[in-house]
Amino acid sequence: MAAEDRECDNRTMEPVTSQQEIGRRVSTARDDASLTQAELAASIGIDRTSVAKIESGARKVSATELVAIAQTLDRPIDWFVVESPPAIVSRRRSSAGGRTATSLDRRVEQLARDVSYLVGEHILLRVDRPSFTVPESHEAAEELARQARAALGIDTGALPDLQRACERVGLLAFSLDLGDGGGDAAYVEADGLGVALVNGAVEPGRRRFNLAHELAHHLVGDEFSAEVSIGSVNGTEQLLNAVAIHLLMPRAAVAEVWQQRSDLDDRLRAVAVAARFRVSWTATCNHLRTVGLLNGARRDELVESPPVKGDFFEVGERWEPELVPPSVPPHYASRVIHAYRCGKLTTARTGELLWGTVTPAELPDVEDVPLPALRRELEPL
Repeated sequence: MAAEDRECDNRTMEPVTSQQEIGRRVSTARDDASLTQAELAASIGIDRTSVAKIESGARKVSATELVAIAQTLDRPIDWFVVESPPAIVSRRRSSAGGRTATSLDRRVEQLARDVSYLVGEHILLRVDRPSFTVPESHEAAEELARQARAALGIDTGALPDLQRACERVGLLAFSLDLGDGGGDAAYVEADGLGVALVNGAVEPGRRRFNLAHELAHHLVGDEFSAEVSIGSVNGTEQLLNAVAIHLLMPRAAVAEVWQQRSDLDDRLRAVAVAARFRVSWTATCNHLRTVGLLNGARRDELVESPPVKGDFFEVGERWEPELVPPSVPPHYASRVIHAYRCGKLTTARTGELLWGTVTPAELPDVEDVPLPALRRELEPL
């Protein structure tokens, strides 16, 4: 997409007008990419002193040069010329979010920009979400998980489509392959909606746990969440971990499955529980210990004996992976496609917003839509 197209697509955000600020962003992106000024210059066909002047603001960067810089540094063009959403600015200023940007940070920022743009264009609508306080004990965390399930409109059983459920409370969950070193997940707010990014490169059960953790952040009203893993030692994060696991595996429902499979030994019963609730093996064993169905010693033994495919066949359970990357929220995708079909989004922009989940050939035909019908299309579904 040409630079002017991208800028037009983000017209609801404030443009960057200072050459010094554009130059600073070029410098930041180059540092994040671990390139020298000479290496960047060689890749875009100018000399090193020109790059130095661009970064200092002493030389204006042309549109053609900016396109080449963006491609080389793996940044969208609008990152250089449009102000970031307020939540991203707060994230950068925080002690946790101020570290060197990773692929996780960059993708979260782009998602926040996309969501802010779509809200500004009335393609996405804000959703009222329930408001909870951070739990102060494990008992309070379990109660918060119960209340969260009620807010999501789900019963006490398994929760097979967490991504869809999150949209009901205004959390848009995306899964992208960020690689083995890409972190676990992150959360920010963008124009009244929550945005969660899960690293789709991690194993399926962990993806769901990470999303449940970010959902907990969303429900307690955190402005943003730094990258968090299941091994976090922070007290609040541990309590939100407890919310996440009780959300995915309610105590009564786990006990019911455990009792139903009394014909199996405890290892295969644990396999049945892991498959039914689609949670990682370690998290399953830990939770079975928490709810009193395994003792500590047996939990330790089982963690060292993870299931193989044949175990799932033996217990008669099927595991359908969720959040396989790239994955975008279903209602979000529906709104983007509606906007495309009604002529509000270009083909290229639609592909960007859907993160490669569809090709141009797979998009529906753009139709001449009468104004009343267009209004109906963009009403809440």
